[in-house]
Parts: sequence; structure tokens; C-alpha cells
Amino acid sequence: MNRLLSLLLAAICAMAAYHFTLQKGFVNPYPVVCDLVAKKIFLDDEQIRKWKRTCHRRSRLVTPYSPKKLVIKDINNVLGLLNVSHLEVYDSSDVKSIWRGESLETGIESEFVDSELVIFRVHPQSPAEQLGLKKGDVIKSINGEQPNPWEAQTLSGTYLIERGREEKTYKVKAAAIVRSESVRFEKIKEASALVQVPSFRATFFQDQEMQELGNKLQGVRRLVVDLRGNIGGNFVAGLRFLSLLMCSPEEVGRLVRPRFEKKISAELPNDLRDEEQLQILDQHREVILKTFKSGSCYQGDIRVLVDGKTASVAEMVAQALKEFRRAPLMGSPSRGQLLVGVWYPLNEVGPGVEISIPEALYLSRRQHRIEGLGVELDKVLYYNLSEMQAGIDSWVKKALD
Repeated sequence: MNRLLSLLLAAICAMAAYHFTLQKGFVNPYPVVCDLVAKKIFLDDEQIRKWKRTCHRRSRLVTPYSPKKLVIKDINNVLGLLNVSHLEVYDSSDVKSIWRGESLETGIESEFVDSELVIFRVHPQSPAEQLGLKKGDVIKSINGEQPNPWEAQTLSGTYLIERGREEKTYKVKAAAIVRSESVRFEKIKEASALVQVPSFRATFFQDQEMQELGNKLQGVRRLVVDLRGNIGGNFVAGLRFLSLLMCSPEEVGRLVRPRFEKKISAELPNDLRDEEQLQILDQHREVILKTFKSGSCYQGDIRVLVDGKTASVAEMVAQALKEFRRAPLMGSPSRGQLLVGVWYPLNEVGPGVEISIPEALYLSRRQHRIEGLGVELDKVLYYNLSEMQAGIDSWVKKALD
């Protein structure tokens, strides 16, 4: 009996010590988030003051035992009250997906066309490609349930696929993949071409890649620039791409920090390094975004495709091509998210957790504010189911007409 009581007492002491250590080492992340956002965000003090009080009140609900995922979700709900883009807390897995293109996925990108979920793209070396799934396949169900694009991209299970008049089931298991986000050039007709730009990550816009793309554009008279699904990236990468399509250096827009006290401006240099760009932004109220002198210049006709996922730097590029090259913007309304988000570590929440805070907004040369509005769309396009099932991209076809 005495031995049992001793063991019980030891267990109680160990548990008490554990809880004491947990309480002592606990740092409530809310005050850190509330104060950091209030200090850095581009909104003025009047807009931020009420939100800051609400944010601090939420800190009372967090305990050392609150699950990390629940804390991140709750913080993001509070951040959402400000109704601006690029303001979000990301877990370590999300950070890896955004910055390295690494994520746990099936490799399927899909969209609804006439109520059918059609595969638009299958990423190379992905589980979907290894199983033989193709562009144009229709996903009828996933695990016996009505499918949607997000589940098709991330969910493992049994996929019922329709190809032509046949239906077949596939066992798909999501795996770690690295998305191929390099610029892709495709000759469509004798003098027409398609350039797909999946992202503006700096890696894919080095001098050599730009020179090779410029060489491919020679002899092309009509060019379709496909920015669908492009959520943005590096500003200099976007300017380098624009430099191939604009025959002289032009100021396409400005990044403006309304809360910066000193009214000084600087031109963004031709440097892909994020830290250099952030340093320029940190020291100036306005940063001028100007294209660079290029060894080649495409002077033919341009059409631009955008959709609801087109955001940030991709929207800057699309709007600039409209304003300077009179390129019609076709497709569906873009996301309307063009602020400069600066990333900060949030170790108070967990290792690898980071927060993005928008510190500057973008105005085009013609003073068009993309944040909340999107680009100025010229023509709405719709997908044709039979064409998509046959592997024909309806929007590209219409852009070339």
C-alpha cells in the first residue's frame, strides 16, 4: 500500500512539475502579433486602433495547452477583420510550400466546367502523372463523394475518372512534390505562341532564362501570356519579364508606404534578391518600379489570360501590359491582392511559423489600385466542356481567334 501511495505521489509531483515548466515557458503569441501588425501594416492609426484592442482581448483565451493549429486559425480570424491581403500566419509546412514550391499533393490542378470537374494540368513526376491521369480527364468522385478542386489537389483516395465514354477508378496517394514553375514557351501556329508563367519566383528569371525566352519570341507575331493560377512572387522577376515585352525602360507603377514619415523615393534596382528589395522598401516612402533595358524586345500583338487565382506581381504584370502595350486582359476577374507582404518569424506560436504583414500598396502608372479591385478586365471568357475534354484549352483558343 505504501509503495502504491509513493508511486502515486511521484506521478502527481511529476505532473505538477510538467505543468509548472509549461506555464513558466509559455509566451502568449497574441500580444506579439497585435503589436507587430499595428506597427508594420500600411493602414493608418485610425483604422488599426480599434482592431488592436480586439486583438489584445483575444489573448485572454489562449493557454499553454491551446493546440498550435487552433491558435493559428484563431489569429488568422482576427487578422481577417482588417480585410486586406498578404496578412496571414503560416505554419511551417505552408511556408515550405510557398517559398520552395514543395507540398503534399496529388499533382492535379482542376476547375469546374459546366458542373464537371475537369483536370487542367498534371504536374510532372507527381502521383497523378505516374498513374496516367491526363489533362481533359473528368473527376466524377473522390472516395465516393462530390469532388472539388482543393480535394483533387490534396486528397488521397479512390478517384473515379471519366475519359471519353469510359470510367475507371484510380488509387491516388498524395505525396511530396516540387511544382514545376518555370516559364514555358509553346509554339501554337506558325507565327503564334503561348507563354505560360506559373509564378514569379526569382529562381526562374535569371539572366540566362530571360535571354533564352527573348530568343524564342523572335519571329512571333501574336503572343498569349498565360498568368492563370499565378499568385505572384518577386517584383524584379516581374519587371524582368515585362522588359522583354516593352521596348524601353518605363515606370509601370509604385509601391507606397503611407505611414512612412520621410517623403523619399528610390528606384527598385535590377536585383532578384528579396533582402535587397526589402532593404530599399524599408528605407523609402515610395519605391519606383521601372522596367530594365533589354537585349531583345518583342513588338508583336499580345493577349493576356488571367483568372481568379491571378494575384500580386502577376496582376502588376497584366495591368502594365494593358497600360503600355494595349494588351487586352481576358478570362475572369483576378484576385485583387497586390500589397507588399514582409515575412516575420513567430516562434511564440511554434518553430517555423511565420506571419506576412502588408507594409506597402501598389499603384499602377495610371493610378489604378489593384488591391481589392483586381486588374481591369477587357473580356470575360468561358470554358467549353467538350473542348477541354479533348485537351483543347478554350481560353487559349479564344485568345488566338
